[in-house]
Amino acid sequence: MDANVQINLKDELEYLNAYLDKLDKDANLENNVSSAFDDEATEENPIVKPISVSKESRRDSEERLRSFRKLRNKDVESGSRRSEALEQNCETSDFYLIGTLASINIAVFLFEIASPVRNSEFALFSLPLLYGAKINDLILVGEWWRLVTPMFLHSGAFHVVLGSWSLLTFGPEVCRGYGSITFFLIYVLGGISGNLTSFLHTPEPAVGGTGPVFAIIGAWLIYQNQNKDVISKDDFDRMFQKAVITTGVSFILSHFGPIDDWTHLGAVLTGIVYGFFTCASLQLDDASSRSGQDEGIALVKRHADPCKSLIIFTISILFLSSLLFFVEPPLETVVLEDFVQL
Repeated sequence: MDANVQINLKDELEYLNAYLDKLDKDANLENNVSSAFDDEATEENPIVKPISVSKESRRDSEERLRSFRKLRNKDVESGSRRSEALEQNCETSDFYLIGTLASINIAVFLFEIASPVRNSEFALFSLPLLYGAKINDLILVGEWWRLVTPMFLHSGAFHVVLGSWSLLTFGPEVCRGYGSITFFLIYVLGGISGNLTSFLHTPEPAVGGTGPVFAIIGAWLIYQNQNKDVISKDDFDRMFQKAVITTGVSFILSHFGPIDDWTHLGAVLTGIVYGFFTCASLQLDDASSRSGQDEGIALVKRHADPCKSLIIFTISILFLSSLLFFVEPPLETVVLEDFVQL
């Protein structure tokens, strides 16, 4: 709305400026004609000089022109400040959302450390893992929440550090590109789809704290691809290196321990597909409407439509739920000390 008001006000002021410029040009033209008539007039051929605009009238026009220009610059600067304040508030809310998600993951991990469970059968375990991890047999008997809760569970300190670092690195980028609501939906949908992929491919108990992060990375890749013509290549290269580091560390660790990469694969594919249908494009706009300059262009960020994102999220959940009726998960009795990290 602020942008539209600024554009309409700018158009009106441009019309006024054009009108006043025309008055100045007419006055100058009359002065030139008057001078020409003075040069050509003779006693034998007298010519009546046209009526010229008075100096007071020209001064009034110039003063009005200056006042209108000051008003235009003042309104544009005010609109620019409002836009900057709104953008700053959005970035603050994004930071709170990302910080809250990272804090939840860390808090749950601390609770895992503080609540060990000992018995002769399962060795050392914790309450959050015991009641929230992905265990195929228990999911099939009705504990469906185990397809959701693993996205907040981690199996070690390095696991939670990797997930939190990746979230704080890619989260702000995705929030700025898609908006806070769509970012949260990507996070939740990536966690659920990653857990479901693991449920349909591996019988081992598992947690998926880094699954949503790979969904965020997938959505970021789509955003970068669809706006590659207007995004700095240096920024893309810097963030892409971090994405490679996150993926490479997870891949290397899979050679030293039982890490379920199916969760990461399912989550990143979900982020790519969901990001493709909800991604908004950067657009070019006249910079004069923002900064008061005479010419130039500026990038305008447009977030994803929250209603569209929610509809696609609902359709995705229904599609993923339908897979449970057509695909039979693998079942195997395992000892829970062989717990895998996602």
